Amino acid sequence: MASGLSGCGVNVRRTEIAEPPAPPPESRRVPVRFGELQAKLRRGDVIGGYVIGFTCIGPFDPITWTSGRTMMDREEVADLFHEEMSTAGYDVAGNPNRLFEVAEDEERAELVVSAQITDVKMNVCRKMGWWLVQSDIVGEEVEASVKVDWTVYSRLERRMVLRASTWGYHAGGAATEDGKVLALEQAFAGAVANLAADPRFAAAGFAAPDAASTMPALETGGGIGRTGPAAGMATDDAARLQAVRLAALPPFTTPIQDHVDAVTGATVLVSGGTGHGSGVLVSRDGLLLTNHHVVGEAERVRVLLADGTAVVGRVERRHKPRDVALVRIEGRGLPALPVRTRPLTVSEDVYVVGAPLAERMRGTVTRGIVSALRRDRLTGLEEIQADASVQGGNSGGPLVDAQGNLAGLTVSMRTVPGSQASAGLNFFIPIGDALDRLRLQVGGLEVGD
Repeated sequence: MASGLSGCGVNVRRTEIAEPPAPPPESRRVPVRFGELQAKLRRGDVIGGYVIGFTCIGPFDPITWTSGRTMMDREEVADLFHEEMSTAGYDVAGNPNRLFEVAEDEERAELVVSAQITDVKMNVCRKMGWWLVQSDIVGEEVEASVKVDWTVYSRLERRMVLRASTWGYHAGGAATEDGKVLALEQAFAGAVANLAADPRFAAAGFAAPDAASTMPALETGGGIGRTGPAAGMATDDAARLQAVRLAALPPFTTPIQDHVDAVTGATVLVSGGTGHGSGVLVSRDGLLLTNHHVVGEAERVRVLLADGTAVVGRVERRHKPRDVALVRIEGRGLPALPVRTRPLTVSEDVYVVGAPLAERMRGTVTRGIVSALRRDRLTGLEEIQADASVQGGNSGGPLVDAQGNLAGLTVSMRTVPGSQASAGLNFFIPIGDALDRLRLQVGGLEVGD
């Protein structure tokens, strides 16, 4: 389309802002966040024209893309994304108003939206007075259009779910460097608003209920509900949660070598927050334990079972100080580990199962002994120290005794100073304390029976 400053260099595309669609009834708002920002423009590319004169008719001087990929600040753009998408009714993670909790809030996101700026047009005019004194500027006109190619990535499905392109337009502002940048940013905001109005994006952002959404939540009692994002769970809140009983599974009584497949079969891989960790099924109807730092503040996580089946799990409860979380997946007759009710003792043989370093290493088993029983000097919480090898990715996975019964959860490791090598000082959450913090009790009927 022709620009309002058509004699001033380039044709700036005028684009109206579309109205966002109304969310369908019963839809689930999928948490989204802004991802990467790139510009498919080279330093020095001509993006518009600049003129000073009696009218906004040339000759004009070229405006070039002078700052390459950083001409539009990523933080400012992310704030615009949050504002426009929130106004359109989407659940946007990474609220800039939360200051110190932005990164934590971003962990909730299931969709990551990245932007590539592929076209920028801008015209700038400064009108002079007829008395020919250049300092007497009687008017300024600035207009800009931006085309953005969007990619929307599902963290749970691990695939691109949408590619789309939208335009944005802005007119007005000062013909200064800051004014030009502001015009670009406001045009970008228009492109965000038009993405929010795209029915295909709306279908991803307002999803139909799935299995994780329709599973009934665990009873909580006291009106407390599930722990929300960034809430952790205070001790008094945990006490008010209604206790959930786990069926007491028959303990293993022979050496782990007799049934190691059953132990590894109950160990899962959990992807949430910023990476992957491990977890362990503790009920045959889909309750599993992992670390809080594995799920972060996500409401839903991707769970990969030992047989390679990927499912969506819902985070039901979490206790941030103890670094434990309860996740629920849909299923019956799932493999689960019996819980050891008596504490470990120093020098006992123990085994660790998990996915050290890489997801393809899931099901890795390492062996060691209980080195000590300690309390964390900062929190005062109990810890099991053992020398069974663990690495990043083992977090949340099971520590089992010599027979394969669940005795703890992997939580942290110490490294050799100046390297990433394990120092053989690894720490685990006693299973009894983990269950207590989440108000889980062993014995009785399984949840849902």
